[in-house]
Amino acid sequence: MNTDLPAPVAPERPLAPDAEDGLAELRRDERGAIMVMGVFMAVLLVGALHYVMGLGETIMYRERMQDAADAGAFVAAVMHARGMNLIALLNMAMASVIAVLVAMKLIQAILFAAATAASGICLGCLLGGAGCWACPLVGPLWNGYRTWSNIVDRVEPVVERLVVALDGAQTAVARGMPLAAQWKVVETGTSTYNRPTQLGAMWPLLGTLPVEQDDSELLCEKAGQQAGRLITSPLAAIPAMRPFSYLIGRLVGRLARTFASFFCGDERHRADRIKSGARLGDENFQVRAFMAGEPPYESAEQGVRLAAWGRDEQAGMDVRLMRELGRLSFAQAEFYYDDGTEASDEDPEEWMWHMNWRARLRRFRMPSSGAGMGLDCPPCAALTGIDLNEVVVH
Repeated sequence: MNTDLPAPVAPERPLAPDAEDGLAELRRDERGAIMVMGVFMAVLLVGALHYVMGLGETIMYRERMQDAADAGAFVAAVMHARGMNLIALLNMAMASVIAVLVAMKLIQAILFAAATAASGICLGCLLGGAGCWACPLVGPLWNGYRTWSNIVDRVEPVVERLVVALDGAQTAVARGMPLAAQWKVVETGTSTYNRPTQLGAMWPLLGTLPVEQDDSELLCEKAGQQAGRLITSPLAAIPAMRPFSYLIGRLVGRLARTFASFFCGDERHRADRIKSGARLGDENFQVRAFMAGEPPYESAEQGVRLAAWGRDEQAGMDVRLMRELGRLSFAQAEFYYDDGTEASDEDPEEWMWHMNWRARLRRFRMPSSGAGMGLDCPPCAALTGIDLNEVVVH
């Protein structure tokens, strides 16, 4: 008997009318078709949302970083301006102290001239001529001259010590104020604007105020002017006599400068003046602040990876490059002399005798090689194709 015969096939049962209607309705139903597109659009929208959030964070970060750099540069310039004003004040104090000595020596010179003149007139009387009226004045005048000379000899060392102390204070201010400015910039970066800043620094890192000792007789002249006004101060109380008092001060100042060895001593102390060759607006008066921070680009980077399905490596590299470039912010300020006149920059000799130093922000520029900074590098720009003066435009 053959057992390999195919099994009998059951006859197909026709679908019930209700089942045929349900299948046809399923084929015609288009509900949920947009869900497929929605899945992809949701991913893109989430990436865009991350991008917008990262963009906002980046804008706020850059504004905060630039505010920190501006604040650091401005506070550094303010500290330098205060230092210059303080040195000007010490110059005036030094002239005031020496003015006392100049006034005393002026009286000493007048007594000597009067005693000499009385002696000459009295000598004419002894020779049989007129002028015997001057003989009684000779003794008192010479006694007065000797007494006053002894007083001057005792006062002069005191004035000398005061001037030495003031001169030392000027040196301390010239060297210490830039250090104080550096500290204020560091504090601005690490405390005041933290976060996002983490560190701040001022350029130049170490330096002094742009001053040097004046080798002219200007200090003695300024002291003589104050001495002349001190002597004629009773006249200055009368409005009509004020020009006369000012003129006397100028004359005494010129006299003191001409005979500086007598009025101010052989070893004369020097006031501070602006460094030779310095001009307002040059590198001697520029300060720069650099702030370093941590940019909040994590959200933007995640959004880029999400929107690119993790396949676009160039997008990730762009974000990382942006992160590195965004760590720093720059700002520049300067301190300058302004006495309210258009000719304030034409007389450097007077810059350190008036407390008219101010500070202001400036457009950022890289330091020039002429200032000894060593950062002006045209070959670097040629190699990298980047000119920082064009990149940093703030």
